Amino acid sequence: MTKNPNKKFKKLNFILIAAILFFVFTASPSLAAVTFKDVPKGYWAHKEITELAEEGIIKGRLDGTFGPVESVTRAQSAMMIVRALDIPTANRPNPNFKDVNTKTSGYAEIAALVDMGVFMKAEKFNPAQPASRAQIAKILVKAFELKGTSSKVKAFNDVPAGDSFRPYIDTLVTNSITTGTTPTTYSPYKNVTRVQMAVFIHRILDKKNPSAPAPTGEAAIMAEILTLVNKERAKVNVPALKVHAGLQNAALIKSKDMADNNYFSHQSPTYGSPFDMLNTLGISYRAAGENIAYGQRDAQSVMTGWMNSDGHRKNILSTNYTHIGIGTVKGGSGGIYHTQLFMKP
Repeated sequence: MTKNPNKKFKKLNFILIAAILFFVFTASPSLAAVTFKDVPKGYWAHKEITELAEEGIIKGRLDGTFGPVESVTRAQSAMMIVRALDIPTANRPNPNFKDVNTKTSGYAEIAALVDMGVFMKAEKFNPAQPASRAQIAKILVKAFELKGTSSKVKAFNDVPAGDSFRPYIDTLVTNSITTGTTPTTYSPYKNVTRVQMAVFIHRILDKKNPSAPAPTGEAAIMAEILTLVNKERAKVNVPALKVHAGLQNAALIKSKDMADNNYFSHQSPTYGSPFDMLNTLGISYRAAGENIAYGQRDAQSVMTGWMNSDGHRKNILSTNYTHIGIGTVKGGSGGIYHTQLFMKP
């Protein structure tokens, strides 16, 4: 498919035409599974730390630990926020702090956030100083542009009405990113730990990027496609693929998007590339692929088309993948759209 001069997708017009496309993509090394010696599976924030580490938002040490109970420094908080928001750091003006130079760890991130107005210009930045709960409230609210107020902050007797941090603490608590340290205290000058910072960022990202609801698909066709896929894999002694709920959701969304917007391409006008789409839906992976098709009215027809194509067959039989999501949706000019998403978490 090509775009016309006014950048709108051409409408598909056909009666007995079927088409297929495949796409293979891999994640950067930062998306590989990450584990830390001091963050076991039973740890209360294992999920948040692991997911942020896999996205490259937080980093561990050379000895394989994360240091969850250590205080997060002001420089570290800047680095986490910039990575979480994917903020460009190139060509930012020097913030001219006396204690920060180009060799300072986190310099680029600090410069970017000062340039954006998240951090204020001052004589010193104190990059190695632990960040307090009040300071973190302010920079998170400003960096992520959080909104909202409530009466919850009034319960904290250590955050008086005239406190300059009060509006930021109010917004952070209103958004359920954190709570008080007791029902009547917030402890604004208590240091924030690395695990707490990770959890705060994870909660904000969850609120800003909720999983899109899955549309209704053709369940019988989808189930048969899964059966046929694993039969083909069994023929070449490749382990069966397991259905991944998030991937299934993504495949349904992609097929419905093609039907609703009358296009046939791996590049969605709504979600971008498959890479972009999985990132938006919060699905982390090390390798992934996509097969799409339209016009085939049953599972056997679409599978025959995919298996007769080198690229599609490679995706279906690849040992790189362990999970699959299948979405078949009727509608649009194509009549029916099929999406297979493959991945290795």
